[in-house]
Amino acid sequence: MSKITYATKVTAITNTLPEINKVTSANMNEIKASVNDLYDIVPANVTGYVVVDSVDDLPDEILGVRTLLADTAYFFVTTIDLLGGRLVGADNTTLLGTSSETSVITSTGLGVGVPLFSSIYTTPIREISFSDVDTALSIQGAANEVALDWNGVNFVNVPNIGVLNGGGNWIFTKGSFLNSKGLIISGSWGTIGADNSLFRGDGLAGSIISLSSSAVITRRFRITYSSIIATSLTVGITVDALATIPLESFILDSVAFSGGGTYLSGITNTSLTAIFNNCVNITSTYELANYYMSNNAVATDIVTQGVPVKVSGTTTLNTLSQKFTHSNNRATYVAGFTRLFNISSVVTITSLSSNDQIGIYIAKNGVVIDSSETYVTTNASNRAENAYVQTVVELSTNDYIEIWVENNTDNSDLTVVNMNTLVKAIR
Repeated sequence: MSKITYATKVTAITNTLPEINKVTSANMNEIKASVNDLYDIVPANVTGYVVVDSVDDLPDEILGVRTLLADTAYFFVTTIDLLGGRLVGADNTTLLGTSSETSVITSTGLGVGVPLFSSIYTTPIREISFSDVDTALSIQGAANEVALDWNGVNFVNVPNIGVLNGGGNWIFTKGSFLNSKGLIISGSWGTIGADNSLFRGDGLAGSIISLSSSAVITRRFRITYSSIIATSLTVGITVDALATIPLESFILDSVAFSGGGTYLSGITNTSLTAIFNNCVNITSTYELANYYMSNNAVATDIVTQGVPVKVSGTTTLNTLSQKFTHSNNRATYVAGFTRLFNISSVVTITSLSSNDQIGIYIAKNGVVIDSSETYVTTNASNRAENAYVQTVVELSTNDYIEIWVENNTDNSDLTVVNMNTLVKAIR
């Protein structure tokens, strides 16, 4: 008989036993018989698949440890209490369940700080709950670039979920932290991602999720379409100041924060690493610079008629600005993604003579943008009121914007008395 692959078995069993989440001890033998009938074989001939309805279906315990087999799927169909023991995974060990409501792994009497499950290997997990232990996990995956794809996984009454120390990716979807906290991300990871999940802490001191000082995210940290409930002393997400995250790669999209505790620590909407979009109870990020000056008396020196020069004077940056740094009449874009921006400026200008034709420009990286070119003429009092200039331009990291002017009539100096410049990303 040819070997039945893991994928074939899981698909067939899932399709054949749609009511398996109603497993009871009374119908377990019937279900096992159904599995055997499905393949017309006896259990001894099935490789890589184990139905677990008691601890006796797991490998023997040695010094408190049950070491699971490599390339084997363990299908938990009820609550399994390891009674003080713990599980250690092997290469491509897979943990499956009927439902996170009925497939539960716990260990009464397991010591404080001792992980219920540990591994250094890739470990898919589906529809399983880890419940009522001090510490649930220890994944030390740096050496093997582990991939952790977890679907429908719950942590219930676990005060210290544990550490994910190095690997390729951790993708957590449709899962829950229930009265649980203390997931620590450390070491180097490509992507840490979660979606459509609930993270509800226990109200005690500590963070639901934290990025430690050694955490290095090479691609992104991303939580989308999820809820984070931090009550009392609990912090939702903590980011250590020494954690490494690329520009605009800490992403919170459509995340609802609630509970009245501290929602974020170590990162804000003004952090260059952050993108917060459509979240509840935290401020969204945006790409905006607004700088201005009023009653400026510093003249802009016009050396050559018809040649634009940068406007002189002291400008002030609006405190609501994000993703830009500022110096006098310059906004420098410091975010990570290249974007289109709408740029506009309103100015009031005086000249040393009347009827001067004055050109006003937006300049990018010290070069005027032709599409922004606007002209005004000073009146009999040598003043031009409310001149307006605008354009659309693409900005990449470290590109900068300034306002420039020229005198097309003569080389009389100009003074920009008032100026208000806005640089705003086009979404």
